[in-house]
Amino acid sequence: MKPIFSIWIKPLKTFKFLAQRDDDKNNVNINVIFFLVSMTSGFSSANDIQKIFEGNYFAALILGLIISGLLGLLFFNTLFTYSIWGISKLLQGKANKNQIRLALAYSLIPSLIHLVIGLIMIVPATILNDIELITYQNPITKFVLWIFTVRILLFGLAYFNKYAYGYALLTIIIPAAISEGILYWIKYLN
Repeated sequence: MKPIFSIWIKPLKTFKFLAQRDDDKNNVNINVIFFLVSMTSGFSSANDIQKIFEGNYFAALILGLIISGLLGLLFFNTLFTYSIWGISKLLQGKANKNQIRLALAYSLIPSLIHLVIGLIMIVPATILNDIELITYQNPITKFVLWIFTVRILLFGLAYFNKYAYGYALLTIIIPAAISEGILYWIKYLN
C-alpha cells in the first residue's frame, strides 16, 4: 500500500495501515510531508526575497522554498500539533502527539498538488518571462483540495482519538476559530 495515494480514496484503511507501521518510518514521512507542503508558501515569498537582495528571481525562489519549508516544519511539528492535541484531550480523545502529527501530515497531502504545479510552471514562466504563472492557484482547485484535506483530517482524528466525526470536526474548528480570532484581534489593534 502506498499511503500517499491511498489516503485520497481510503483514508480510514490508510490510517489503520500507518498505525501499524514503524514509528521511525512514520516520523521521517511526517517531516518530509510537512517540509514539502510548507514549501508552497515559498512561491509567494520569492518576490519579497528578490526585492530585499536585488538578485535573481530563481535564486530567491529556491531560498524562499527552503526557508518556508523549514519554518513550516517547525510550525506544524510544534504549534499546530500541540493545539490540535490539546483540543482533542479536552474532548476526551485518546490520541498521542505522534498520532495527531500523523493525521495532520497525511491530511496535507492534497496540498502537495500546489507544489507540483508551481514547480512545473517554472518552465513556462521562464519562457514567457511571466513570474506570476508560478504563484497562480485556481480557486476551484483550492476549494476541492481543501475538501479533501478536511475529509482526511476528520477520518484521522476520529480514528486515532476513538471518537465520533462531530468531535473530530470540533477538534478542527476550535483551533481554527481561536487562531482567526487572534489574527482579527491583532489586525484590530493596528
